[in-house]
Amino acid sequence: MSLRKTDRNILAVDWDTRYVRFVHAKIRKGTVRIDRLFSVDVPEQVEIDNAEQLGGMIRGVLKQQKIRTDRVILDVPRDKALLTTLKLPMTDPNELPAMVEFQIGKEIPFPLSQAVVDFAMPETSSDGPADVLVGTVRRDIVSYYQQTCEHAGLKLARLGLRPYANKEAIHGLFGPGRFQCVVMVDIGPRLTEIDVVMNGKLSFSRAGSVSIPKPIAPGSDQLQADSAILSTDDSTDSAIIQFPKSHAPGTSDVDRVVSALVVEVTRTIEAFRSSTPGVDVEMIVVGGSVGMEEQVARALKERYSATVEVYNPSAQFGWPEEKGKEARAFSAALGLVSAYAGDSQFDFDFLHPKRTVTAAERRLKKAPLIGVAALLFVSAIGVLYWKVINPKRAELSGIREQIDDYKERLEDLEAIEEKRIAVADAFDKDQVIWLDEMNRLCTLLPSNKTMLLKFIDMDADDAEINLKLESKDRQTVLDSVDKIDGYRLRGEDKAYFNALAGGMTESGSRDQYPTSSNINVVIERMVQED
Repeated sequence: MSLRKTDRNILAVDWDTRYVRFVHAKIRKGTVRIDRLFSVDVPEQVEIDNAEQLGGMIRGVLKQQKIRTDRVILDVPRDKALLTTLKLPMTDPNELPAMVEFQIGKEIPFPLSQAVVDFAMPETSSDGPADVLVGTVRRDIVSYYQQTCEHAGLKLARLGLRPYANKEAIHGLFGPGRFQCVVMVDIGPRLTEIDVVMNGKLSFSRAGSVSIPKPIAPGSDQLQADSAILSTDDSTDSAIIQFPKSHAPGTSDVDRVVSALVVEVTRTIEAFRSSTPGVDVEMIVVGGSVGMEEQVARALKERYSATVEVYNPSAQFGWPEEKGKEARAFSAALGLVSAYAGDSQFDFDFLHPKRTVTAAERRLKKAPLIGVAALLFVSAIGVLYWKVINPKRAELSGIREQIDDYKERLEDLEAIEEKRIAVADAFDKDQVIWLDEMNRLCTLLPSNKTMLLKFIDMDADDAEINLKLESKDRQTVLDSVDKIDGYRLRGEDKAYFNALAGGMTESGSRDQYPTSSNINVVIERMVQED
């Protein structure tokens, strides 16, 4: 069923085991403007399968980001949905839901009563059979997404399918007909979804399980721990690749992960070719959230003659190139928004699956007397609408537009105020409060019975304090340096000062202070922030 969208704002949320991605968009007359796009880490204490914990986390993020839109669209990942292609006659599209329900009951491994079934409506009708892509999701999975939205304080507007959302993202990059065959590789921390789009339609989809730990540091070839890469599939040649504790020369953890991902892509393409012989892959698009997308793209470029790109939607949305690179993990979320702005009758929606017209509804259409009565009733309502209701609706619409304009102005003013506060905070953070620093140092130096402070020099640019002093002996100077180095702010483990003793001479001005020296103190906090 096609619904006209009256909401101007929509929120798309997509997540995996490590990150939750948010896209806030404004939709006007079928065009999409991306207002906000960001991701957050899933805290260790939050279980991703716990709707209450995940929903509470999402609620907190939206509150912190001051996002007030409560209508949200989500997607079901490939590993939680069964995809089946049925060849069905297209004599009457209204009967298609009944035919799908009848046929899919024979294909799925669990009772139809426990399933939610939806399908992608073929965009062209014909008298002959057509391939219909059918998605099946367990009802408890749909319930999980509904409960997550409830705990997040959101209203679920649509529950789509992630491979289909990635197909929409491909359309946004190239249009539906530029390439005959495109492969989308969406890399996640636990699962990598590989979708084959042929002639603008999702023709094949598979999820390969490759567990990818985080790198030890940005750009590092080593991962945080010796980890297993598990590759699962319906075929019997599944394998477990285990990182050894000692690596061969020239081989890194990242190289092994990249090799495993290339194997999964190859297996997917070969499985697709086995059912669709003679088709060449023309374009491969790599996206994801693990930070290895560039390496995977290079490896696939070496293996295939196809053009290989990292997902970058900058041209689609009019962004700078760098902003598009930052959106490489947002293909599914951006695809959800694009599909929502278009004609929804062809899309998956497990929240509102396409349903069969019942026999009672068909009989109602055939009853002439009831039809005449309904026509008269509708005519009366139409007269009432145009004379009374429509002027009021026009007035109300104008008021709503004014309210929306005021809201946008208020959001702009809030954004400007936040930037001013951020600039002020950054300025204060960069300043050295010398009275505070001297007070800290005075508590660390000994009394004038053992040391005499002769001169103090302070350098704000390098965050340094130079102390010239005389003391009763060399050990007093060294003990003072150790005490300054050991100073910590309450509740912190990092050193606050970095002290270094200068040269020492025995030429003091008085017998009580025979040793002359200096101590150079660097305010470590200011150096690290710079």
